[in-house]
Amino acid sequence: MKNKSSDRKPRLNKKQRAWVNSFVSSHPNARVRNIYDSLDGDRVVEIEWWENTNPVILDEHTHIRGRISYQIRVKLRKFGDVRKTAEFSYRITPPEKQTVSYRLTGQLCLELPQFYRVMEPTNPVIVKPKQKAKTAKKVKKFVQQTLPLSGITAQLNAINLQEGGVALSEQELLLETISHPDLNTVQEVKLPAAIIKILKEKKASLKESETAISLYQVAGPTCVLEYLQQLDSWRKYLSTYQ
Repeated sequence: MKNKSSDRKPRLNKKQRAWVNSFVSSHPNARVRNIYDSLDGDRVVEIEWWENTNPVILDEHTHIRGRISYQIRVKLRKFGDVRKTAEFSYRITPPEKQTVSYRLTGQLCLELPQFYRVMEPTNPVIVKPKQKAKTAKKVKKFVQQTLPLSGITAQLNAINLQEGGVALSEQELLLETISHPDLNTVQEVKLPAAIIKILKEKKASLKESETAISLYQVAGPTCVLEYLQQLDSWRKYLSTYQ
């Protein structure tokens, strides 16, 4: 005769159930997939959930959106606390352009490839080891400036060297500014001279230059450098779908 007790699924005690309920309620579309006993007497709980990525609105009926599916496997003590950092996995469904029948609301975004990227998720359940209190010695703070070794900053440095300059960090290359007309506001705006040089080097169109100026005014030089880094890929993307 089969032992019924062996078929009985492990159950969570009150404190373990409270931890699981709190986690599930704070994550979209979450559900408990499985519960079982570990060899050391803990309860192991598998939880999965999913969420859509933030949409990039292109027009009234077109947006770009992906999906991320998550799963954790976490060990809980009988007192309801986590034994160790959870085993974490995820799957990203690449963002796709979608057309909907209803009207989308929200701010339109520039159709740039870097806006479609989905950031890799991090483990939501991490147990940090307890550290002994130590008397920290005061260390003199200094600013570490990075030399442009690759990408668009390397190109900036190459242009600088061709003009008789010396190797400089990215921060130093962006210090010099010059006035440049902003056609949207019909006013002069100060841009880093290095960015103007890159726009000329890449033979940027009027629209591309206006985009660079707008990005600089809204998000600063870092966002503009990322835009210039992706400009060639963006041109290739447009030529493919036009």
